[in-house]
Amino acid sequence: MAFSAATVDGLEGLLQWCIAPLERRIGSVATARLWAVADQGASGVANVLVFALFGRGLTPHDFGSIGMMMGLYYFIGGFHRSAIVLPFTTWHRTDADAIDVHRDDSNWWWLGLGLALLVSAGTGIAALVVRLAGAYVPDVQWLVEPLYLTALVTPALLAWEFARRWLYKIERPQLVAACSGLYLVVLVAGALLAGRYAPDSFAAAMVWVLASIVALVVALMRLVPMAFDRAAAALITRENKAHAAWLAATNLPYSIYSTASIVVWIGLFMGPLEAAVFTAARTLTNPAISVVSAIDSIDKPRAARALVREGIPGLRRIVRNSRISIAVATGLYLGGVAILATYLTHLAYGGQYTGLEEEVRWLALGFFLFSLNLPSETMLIVLRAGPVMLTVRCITAAITLAALAFSARHGVAGMAGGFAASQFINCLLLIGAERVALARWSRSR
Repeated sequence: MAFSAATVDGLEGLLQWCIAPLERRIGSVATARLWAVADQGASGVANVLVFALFGRGLTPHDFGSIGMMMGLYYFIGGFHRSAIVLPFTTWHRTDADAIDVHRDDSNWWWLGLGLALLVSAGTGIAALVVRLAGAYVPDVQWLVEPLYLTALVTPALLAWEFARRWLYKIERPQLVAACSGLYLVVLVAGALLAGRYAPDSFAAAMVWVLASIVALVVALMRLVPMAFDRAAAALITRENKAHAAWLAATNLPYSIYSTASIVVWIGLFMGPLEAAVFTAARTLTNPAISVVSAIDSIDKPRAARALVREGIPGLRRIVRNSRISIAVATGLYLGGVAILATYLTHLAYGGQYTGLEEEVRWLALGFFLFSLNLPSETMLIVLRAGPVMLTVRCITAAITLAALAFSARHGVAGMAGGFAASQFINCLLLIGAERVALARWSRSR
């Protein structure tokens, strides 16, 4: 353990030495954001390369299964994020020493790992139920494979995601970036090997498992969770269960219209081939979400601290700056993708998926609007305005379902356009929700 800690200390020291001249120029906050962008950039590049490799090497059916697998994982991961990760990252204690804080963080880790294993088992049971139902409804039989694959990848992916957030919380963004770089190398190397020696959906899924475990092991060398403390975990649960319950409840409508879940609806409505087409288009626009996640990883804890230390003015400042950063970063990227859609599609997939320009452009617009909405949700989460956020998400979910059902007749491009329209309405709803949450917070003080 001492050797592992020394190795990580050396790695962090090297990274800090490399970035020190830039940090002196731009400050520690901007440097932390750069590390976060490097983290999400590595993950985003990894996923683009891997999906491009699998898009070329797998059959459309297997590629559609992998796209559904990731959509289902993000659906499940949303509940885990709402029930565990978000309360963990926004829970800020000012009356505890470093050992007590680490003990609390460790208990959050064990609670998160337990929930990850539980939802994985539930997904496996769902796959078995669908398999049995397939004897009577043959059209659902193809969903069995994505469900089993989701159960396979979920524990490792969720454990690595929690470790990432924990490192951000203890202000180790440089180590997150290093782990993500390692994740990139393992994921791409694994995809190349799988494409050459085992081009099927199971081998493709195992690539994500392997990359997540390797990155997780390095992260845990720094984090070193303490043993599970049942009494302390029970206290954490009591203090956070109401907030976590509201957040988990808000995830159900959110999962209907999130950028990752649309592929699930397309797969259910249209089948595996259309899911493959949507996955191919989404791969080109999805790096924008990686950029947003990078900014969000830094700004959510900062927003919680700002509210404690500076009150509403500090929270407003963090949310405003976060929205500006997201608008600039995603606008530049998605605008470029929309303009170069034809060239990028050919570059990524060769002749495997052609004529995706309209799908890519509608998705670029939808992803841009979706990204602009996240800072508003950060404000609602930090203000613990769970009922307000649940109301907004339920309305948005209903609008999204109606838009998708209406636009399905126009194919994948139509459903992408329906998603963009629903996100514009969501933007207007969140502006009103911010005002309601701020007014309620002010009255309660």
